[in-house]
Amino acid sequence: MEAITTNDIKIIRVAGVPEHFNEPWKIGLEENLFKNEGIHIEWYSIKEGTGAMINKLKSNEVDVIVALTEGLINDIANGSDIRLIGTYVESPLIWSVSTGINSIYNSIEDLKGEKFGISRYQSGSHLMSCVLANQYGWKQSEIEFIINNNFENLRKSTNDNTTAAFLWEYFMQKPYYDKGEIRRIGQIITPWPCFMIASTICFIDQHLEDLTKMFKALEKSCLLFRTNSIDSIKRISNNFGLTEEDAKAWFDKVQINPSNTISESTIETTIDALTTANVLNNLNKKYSPIDFIDRKFSKLIVDIKSMRLYNKPELLIILRNNLRVAGLSKGSISYTDLLPYDQNHYYGTQVLDLAVQELELNHENNNNNSNWIIQIGSNLAGCARYLAGKYNLKVLAIELQNDLSQTATELTERCHLNDLIHHINGNFLNVAQHLQENFYYAIVSWITLLHFNRNERIHLINQSYRLLKQNGYFYCEDFIRIGTINFEESQILEHDVYCKYLPTIDEYKSVLIEGNFQIIKIIDLTDDWKIFTNERLEQFRENKEKLFKIHGEDIYNRLEYFYASIAKLFQGNNVGGIRIIAKKTIN
Repeated sequence: MEAITTNDIKIIRVAGVPEHFNEPWKIGLEENLFKNEGIHIEWYSIKEGTGAMINKLKSNEVDVIVALTEGLINDIANGSDIRLIGTYVESPLIWSVSTGINSIYNSIEDLKGEKFGISRYQSGSHLMSCVLANQYGWKQSEIEFIINNNFENLRKSTNDNTTAAFLWEYFMQKPYYDKGEIRRIGQIITPWPCFMIASTICFIDQHLEDLTKMFKALEKSCLLFRTNSIDSIKRISNNFGLTEEDAKAWFDKVQINPSNTISESTIETTIDALTTANVLNNLNKKYSPIDFIDRKFSKLIVDIKSMRLYNKPELLIILRNNLRVAGLSKGSISYTDLLPYDQNHYYGTQVLDLAVQELELNHENNNNNSNWIIQIGSNLAGCARYLAGKYNLKVLAIELQNDLSQTATELTERCHLNDLIHHINGNFLNVAQHLQENFYYAIVSWITLLHFNRNERIHLINQSYRLLKQNGYFYCEDFIRIGTINFEESQILEHDVYCKYLPTIDEYKSVLIEGNFQIIKIIDLTDDWKIFTNERLEQFRENKEKLFKIHGEDIYNRLEYFYASIAKLFQGNNVGGIRIIAKKTIN
């Protein structure tokens, strides 16, 4: 497939939706960034969305498309000649669940068994409705779909009661919430980067150099978009009917970083979600992530979502199933109601009470509600809610996994602890750069730092020192190396735990001391964790019949494997646990 040429400048026809995400392409055209690289981009706005763009790509009406990740992966899995060539928007898409302004529905839980409006089958609105059902533990047969073709008809359908609800990107719906046309009753965030760039195998083969130039120019355009933030926010506000406040809220969260790298977990997580939701129904077919990309142009990378506990939404499904069985699936609740379900670290609230005592967090000097603590890797925020609910502490809960952070935020709101807990979705190393130095009383983490490699840990310690007040505390519980790691253990650590660097106690101490911390206390937790992980596994197996009924066989088997692997690590006497308390003091 030969690209069109004009005066020896190659033309690449690119299609995308007419939404705020694609403004950097237009900036690149306005600033001649593509022409400066020796290519010409013809931009096509396709309001019908991902499905329509895929069809235009296959019929040679366009050469490259910027489309929803789930739609592209679904099409490739079904045997098309399309391939992913890069990641465009790294951040997830916020799919807002909307209903009619006067409808009877007030929460996502109310929608079980009801009709969902979609633009078309295999569209994002369809696929994410299926994913929503899966995350809430519904059978796919318990939801019905009504095709409405476009956003306008979807809004109308909820008000004439043709449908109960529909899913669409939040900020595209925000003006209609403000006008009182539709009502937001929930949201779901994709557990993968939301937009990918794709083309056909034939076009990629013939235009590797042109595509390289396109990405180079696009990177420059996105850099302009990010650095000229005031202009970009005004542009989004003017072009998409958003207030500048809403435009800024979107701008602050979105991460548009075009790259030819694609994470394995993006493909694996999406395939699993589509399979579980019965969108992909070839259960016997094994999909390899490498087959979804063009190997001559793109490369796969591994990230934390490849970890066995995170590459499927087990934690979310288990939580929602447990809350449903307990009659806590909607409405106001107390943090104490959640304690049996949201404490995913070792020894639950016992170690949280211990941390409060050791760090003097309940001391009268800290009860003026002015001292904030940071939790690195807050997961579902069970720790944060307990500390806020019982001890009235203010917690900045930082969690890398967007789906966990979203659910944690929902639970915190339901517990009415919003004033005490602030949730941030992101990597601590990135977030820390934007936080006030010498401000926080303590930084805590429970079994999180093991996900950071050696250089990242050094950076983490240095950033923690910068953020803490004088005499502020650094507190962590983490894995350590106490023997020579064998091959099986290294595989469990790398693939099941996402731990590529495991320090000894002395190495841990060294990093803290080099980071100017004074070590207050070190406790070896190895024996305690060996007991805990073994008892957790035994208890899990004893409850097999009950857990099967609540969560199903697949989730049980995957968690049983994970618990058994962790227990094996500690039984091998080469992996241990540690609690470290250190303090920022004057040099």
